[in-house]
Amino acid sequence: MSREKPIFRQHAMNVVLRYADPWAMEYVEPAFSGDPDTALELAVALSNDKRGAVAVAMWDAKIPRPAFRMYLEAVWEHDYARLIGAAGTRRRLAAMFRYAAFPLPDFMGETVHIWRGTSGASVSLARTGYSWTLDHDIACWFAMRFANPARQPLVLAADVPRADIVIYTNEREEAEAVLMRPPAASVDGTPEDWQRHYEAVQAARRHASLPAESPWWCHESGSLRQQPFRG
Repeated sequence: MSREKPIFRQHAMNVVLRYADPWAMEYVEPAFSGDPDTALELAVALSNDKRGAVAVAMWDAKIPRPAFRMYLEAVWEHDYARLIGAAGTRRRLAAMFRYAAFPLPDFMGETVHIWRGTSGASVSLARTGYSWTLDHDIACWFAMRFANPARQPLVLAADVPRADIVIYTNEREEAEAVLMRPPAASVDGTPEDWQRHYEAVQAARRHASLPAESPWWCHESGSLRQQPFRG
């Protein structure tokens, strides 16, 4: 490690210490020093509006990867919009995920078939979204849940190289694959097909006593707020 890196890391940490909520300050130094568990505690403790900026500061400081992975995944899962806003550009966000170097599951081949469900967007716009899924039914669910005559549903499919997926998470049982590079995608199916799959997911969630919609938890006493599937 160069002599300049610890100095820059210390400077970035000091900036975060001035920025962090008082109840989160105890977690800043150990997180910047590379403790993954404390990095997660920091993500939980920070107010929602500060999590994205702290992720950028951690990336700028090149904190040890295990701690950065833990923090970045938590913020993506629960405050993705703040993270995207703090990164400022798709290029910087991609660099942050590349630095984190999330491992991908062994079941993924070199080419991965993915879907994306949305509504009220053109094909060209929908394909630029970050969040895709390996589960066709889940894509249909996202396409139909807010669909109406003014918001036409859309399900896209694409084959992408495994290397294009920067993180895979199934925390919400949505088999989410995150892409930084928009794939060449095409429409897969019809609204009638998507409705059938949507209803199947709804029925399965009711049977399993899961919420039909992704839950929202407001930031309260250090909790993480969950948000719907990212754009």
